[in-house]
Amino acid sequence: KSFTSFTTAQGLANNDVRSIAEDKDGNIWFGTFGGGASKYDGKVFTNINTSGGLANNFVFAIEADKAGNLWFGTNGGGVSRYNGKSFTSFTTSQGLANNSVQSIASDNDGNIWFGTAAGASKYDGKSFTSFTTAQGLINNIIFGITTDNEGNIWFGTAGGTSRYNGQSFTLFTPVQGLANNDVQC
Repeated sequence: KSFTSFTTAQGLANNDVRSIAEDKDGNIWFGTFGGGASKYDGKVFTNINTSGGLANNFVFAIEADKAGNLWFGTNGGGVSRYNGKSFTSFTTSQGLANNSVQSIASDNDGNIWFGTAAGASKYDGKSFTSFTTAQGLINNIIFGITTDNEGNIWFGTAGGTSRYNGQSFTLFTPVQGLANNDVQC
């Protein structure tokens, strides 16, 4: 019936919020542009930033995985996995396609997918596999990722949309009926 607004005055880390996710305990997490991440438990905010182990304070994406971990995609710091107590960060040094992670999604097999500024990466819990236009992706700048009920992975990019069925990509542009090539989410 009404809106309740939250800003830094109520404890949010930064007023520029770029991502939102719910964890297994029902807490709502906000990724901010410059302030790190904020957890809201329904009463108070708890803020986490680089001083607490987050890879970067510019958080573009948050995803909760099946194991209860939270993944934070950052602008230039790679991705951080938070197990509720500590962070583990992954960058190009571990095989991530690029350190600017703009989107994250989990698939039905428990893999975590990362959309970056230079392709997509799949993390199977042990290693990264990256996908670019060389493997059939329509564009390497990935803004959004989601999975569908059939297990396909969809990528919104700066050059159209790609659907990955686990073996090959199907590409969608205005030629196939997409409204615009710039798909942000």
